[in-house]
Amino acid sequence: MIEDRIERFRNIFEGLDRAHGVTIVGESNGNGQKIKGKSFVKREIVTPELWLKHLQGTENLGIIPINDNNECKWGCIDIDFYAEFDHKKLINKIKILNLPLIVCRSKSGGAHVFLFSLNYVSAGVMQDKLNQIRSVLGYGGSEVFPKQRELKSKDDTGNFLNLPYFNGDDTVRYAFDDEGEAASLEGFYKLYETKVVTADIVESLEIKRPETPYSDGPPCIELMAQNKVGEGGRNNALFHYGVYAKSKWPENWKSKLVVFNETAMQSPLTDAEVDIVKKQHDKKDWGYKCNDQPMCSLCDKKLCKSRKFGIGQEPIFPSLTDLQVVNLEEPYYYMNVDGDRLYLDSAKHLANQTLFQEECIKQLRINPPTLKTGDWKKMTTVLLSNAEITEPAEGTGTKDILKNYLEDYCVNRIQKDDFEDLKNGGTYTKEGFHYFVFDNFFHNYLSRKHWKVPYQRTSQMLKDYFNCTTKRVGKHKLSVFVITRFDKRPETYKSKTFRSTNY
Repeated sequence: MIEDRIERFRNIFEGLDRAHGVTIVGESNGNGQKIKGKSFVKREIVTPELWLKHLQGTENLGIIPINDNNECKWGCIDIDFYAEFDHKKLINKIKILNLPLIVCRSKSGGAHVFLFSLNYVSAGVMQDKLNQIRSVLGYGGSEVFPKQRELKSKDDTGNFLNLPYFNGDDTVRYAFDDEGEAASLEGFYKLYETKVVTADIVESLEIKRPETPYSDGPPCIELMAQNKVGEGGRNNALFHYGVYAKSKWPENWKSKLVVFNETAMQSPLTDAEVDIVKKQHDKKDWGYKCNDQPMCSLCDKKLCKSRKFGIGQEPIFPSLTDLQVVNLEEPYYYMNVDGDRLYLDSAKHLANQTLFQEECIKQLRINPPTLKTGDWKKMTTVLLSNAEITEPAEGTGTKDILKNYLEDYCVNRIQKDDFEDLKNGGTYTKEGFHYFVFDNFFHNYLSRKHWKVPYQRTSQMLKDYFNCTTKRVGKHKLSVFVITRFDKRPETYKSKTFRSTNY
């Protein structure tokens, strides 16, 4: 039965039930580049109809894995890859490591690597395990879901992942079996039964990293050596490696630099380019270039800090990702800072680095180092251009709040006896209309409510949304706003009939 099919799928991908993701898909242009789509969060209950529409292929469903208890039953590594991706090679890596993972083809042609739990596990634990797994698999820069260890409030919705099996068996988002062959939806259910583990197993999962000559240094160096560095990142990579080599081999680091250039690059740099890096390190002792590519896409900060020649206590700017904009007149924001959730109540925290640092200290108890002004602007520009738009909860939008304030002011505040009294505040009601002075409403009422929308914009909102007009009234031609009278319904009381009592 279709109900059983839906319920089975829902039980596997259960997540936050008060919101879900919607994606208008961007297609590949055929050259390995993706045309950007549009993603946003809907604050709507995830109904059985939405699950059905997903499996029928009529409406894509994105699920947020973390729930309001900051727990989850699944997590995913999103390997974003738009050229031809070798899923079988990835599956073989997973087999060798003996990890209970299921690989699905993503809508872009990359891979979604799922870890499923029979019962709820802490989102922080799931995130930690998947961070370790992605690094071992050689995809340290890939996104991990859940993207946050906790939700800040019932207003926070986290980030969603588009689910597999959109349009059921007729889909490009299918799972692969252990042989690397496409699995039907029923085949996926059978595969799930063999891979799903308990929360205890997730928590105790050991991810063994193969020993390499660089296992005492930054994990990104291991991955660069393993996957080879392409053009565009070679100079940064060699400079970064130079910091490690100089610390580990202070007497012969230059020869080690030459070896790394010959073995870790898709095509080695010229001798002249290598000499420039040597001269840079001869002049002074540098720190690691963690915020530069390709290192920042291969980073595992937690592991790096534990290694002898890792970053240690070196101040490293945290990874800022997944900016969410709550779509209000005066928007507020959520983002992930090294996987921890940060709330920003104003755009000024993105425009001003010092204010951002203050919020990190207050909420996360970390103090990010100061970036150059140009680097900070570049980083925030990228965050904003890739931001996910979230609609506010019903009844909490700026328009809704203003309407409530306006009604309170017109109905419950002091009622004046004539037009002439309005200059001192309050409302005059006559013949089905409220009359008030906007200056008084804005400065004496809204300001006490911590209203953040500017004066001119608020005035325009009253006209656009509530059909307010302006008029000059009274003998002094006082300028007032006029709005149709709010329907103040009288309270009605239902009479109660008492049983007759004989005394």
